[in-house]
Amino acid sequence: MRLLLAAATGAALLVGGAHLPVAYAATAGPDFDGPAVADASIPADGDVEVTVTLSLRDPRTVTAVTGHVTPPGGSRRDVAFDLKPSTAARAAIAGRFTVGSDDPPGAWRLNVQVAREGDPARATTFALHVAGRQRVDTAAVSPNPVLLVRGKDVKVSVLAGVTGAETVSARLVSVGSHDTYRLGDLERGSDGRYRGVTYLSDDTAPGEWRLEVSARRGGQTVKGSAAFTVRAPEQGASKKVRARVTLAAPARVAKGGQVKLRGTVHRGTAAYARKRLAVYFKAAGTTTYRLLGHVRANASGRYAVSYPARRDGYFRVKVASTSKTRGALSPQEFVDVRP
Repeated sequence: MRLLLAAATGAALLVGGAHLPVAYAATAGPDFDGPAVADASIPADGDVEVTVTLSLRDPRTVTAVTGHVTPPGGSRRDVAFDLKPSTAARAAIAGRFTVGSDDPPGAWRLNVQVAREGDPARATTFALHVAGRQRVDTAAVSPNPVLLVRGKDVKVSVLAGVTGAETVSARLVSVGSHDTYRLGDLERGSDGRYRGVTYLSDDTAPGEWRLEVSARRGGQTVKGSAAFTVRAPEQGASKKVRARVTLAAPARVAKGGQVKLRGTVHRGTAAYARKRLAVYFKAAGTTTYRLLGHVRANASGRYAVSYPARRDGYFRVKVASTSKTRGALSPQEFVDVRP
């Protein structure tokens, strides 16, 4: 989550969540240009190092940069800055400090002092919003129980309430067997909750299942779960063989670049050689997937294809069913397209 630190000169501080816009200060005093930039949040456990980046004016005359940060109601802690010789008009400098799992979220104060040749040190104060600890608040599967139907795939929806995450993924895991359905990246709706969809084939293991939700931010992951039940089809499962397709995509791509998709496709335990796959895309904020094109797997069941990066969105790959093989849908993968 990218956060901006506004200088305490009357500028407003706006905090952005995952994939949300942010605002920055118009000025940061005579020593800095623009805002300070940092990833700042309370970790799930332990301590994490936070890096603050600033644009320093006229670094040629600077002899030292020091600073400290103060959490609400707490004691200040030093910020260590790296200052390298530079003859440029401006130079990026980074400061580092630690944030612990027991620290409070909210408005922290960052004070930076710049000493220049022949002048006393001058201080600039920034307001730093430190986001709260991420957590999984709720998780649910619909319908519950899931009633399988012979010869058909049953749609299953996942809903999760998550606080403070950058990305959220989910999978469905059978308690009594090795059966697993991976939903991939869940989509954050306008209500702040995360949603995903998959389809259960009629040969899915019946019994008790578990929804596992993983929320990630800054290299840390927290998990939540919910139980649900799957019931076998009344007339038994069909004789078709199950297919499975995986998908890997880059988390971020520059606009105008290429989104490179790759994965594998299997029929039963063997590679689904030369199988033709359909590639779908759903732009962020929309509700409908559209067909981008097709790609054919090689003799080893591997495939790779690229598409121009135009806007944020979700990719999925589908294997069509046949008279002897079930269809399959890959996990959903989100790609953040950066300007």
